[in-house]
Amino acid sequence: MNAKKLIVAGLPMIAVTYGLSRFSYGLMLPYINETINMNQSTSGIISSLSYIAYCIAILFSMVCSNKLPPRTILMIAGLASIIGLGTISISPNAIVLGLGIFLAGISTGLSSPPYANIVSTNLETSLQNQVNSWINSGTSIGTAFTGAIAILMVNSWRETYLIFIVIAIFVLIVNFKFLPKQQTSEKITKVGFFNKEWRHSIQLIIASLLIGISCSAYWTFSRDFILKLEHISSYLGEWLWVIIGLAGLLGGTAGAFIDKFGLMSAYRISILALSTSSLILGIYTVNNITGFLSPVLFGSSYIFMTGVLIVWGISVFKTNPSFGLGVPFLILALGQAIGSILSGVIAVISGYHTLFIGASIIGYTTLIFKPKTS
Repeated sequence: MNAKKLIVAGLPMIAVTYGLSRFSYGLMLPYINETINMNQSTSGIISSLSYIAYCIAILFSMVCSNKLPPRTILMIAGLASIIGLGTISISPNAIVLGLGIFLAGISTGLSSPPYANIVSTNLETSLQNQVNSWINSGTSIGTAFTGAIAILMVNSWRETYLIFIVIAIFVLIVNFKFLPKQQTSEKITKVGFFNKEWRHSIQLIIASLLIGISCSAYWTFSRDFILKLEHISSYLGEWLWVIIGLAGLLGGTAGAFIDKFGLMSAYRISILALSTSSLILGIYTVNNITGFLSPVLFGSSYIFMTGVLIVWGISVFKTNPSFGLGVPFLILALGQAIGSILSGVIAVISGYHTLFIGASIIGYTTLIFKPKTS
């Protein structure tokens, strides 16, 4: 399969399942709260449902990587996204909203691992890191698009989700037509527990968990926080998701950066930038410059960091690329689910400044890990 054709199919699917179906909740939260009044704790719990669904779905995707063609799993992902977005758009209360968020989260967990398998079995090795990174950067495009639509639609969040449904249907059709119906290689094998690959994944797993906890506060509460700051221009809050998304396009260079400078350098740079973005919100949000710098750092480093995790994971789980992507993304989402709940509680008890400072400290601690390809 042609690399460009695979990016054309994969990047928009990731944009839909991650940007539109999953991370849009944090952007829409202020508007949703005008219709469905929720406190911060409830908002955090609902956000965690997306991550919990993601964990369940990514486990399913990993387990079924040897049983179902990647294209079939991706079709299920697209349908879950459409149904989830539809449920969100008609939700009359927090319970139905939570159900929609959960269903949309399922689509996210099902979408990433199959592309890793398709890339591994259909492209030459020299292209794989870069193609995986560019497909992964679909998250940033989806995030930017979500932010732009939300601004144009003002606070019509239900209508916004209806637009998302139309886009999700179109992207599903594109993937149905473009993706290969069957795997073209027998490279994928089962990964047994407690073998050498799992033992080598310990640092990867712990790092992914802590990174997930660290960045969950930003995804859930950063926009709500910035919109409430009187000394920051309102446009920064309104355009926050667009800034994060556009900056995230830099994350598509992760594969090329790793090929040139190594995995360790890429990891350390991404962690420093990601953690500093939260620290700025907690300490230095005193003017428009730092208020702009924070989402730029977060958007670019988050997508870059997930690209690093993909390369790190696939280098550990050489026999099954689905596990190589699925394991770190699963643990990352688990950390985000835990972090979302904790973030809501901390925000109520101690406020947003304490929340973002604590998130940055957790992020900085992950610099002790030493990823490497072997």
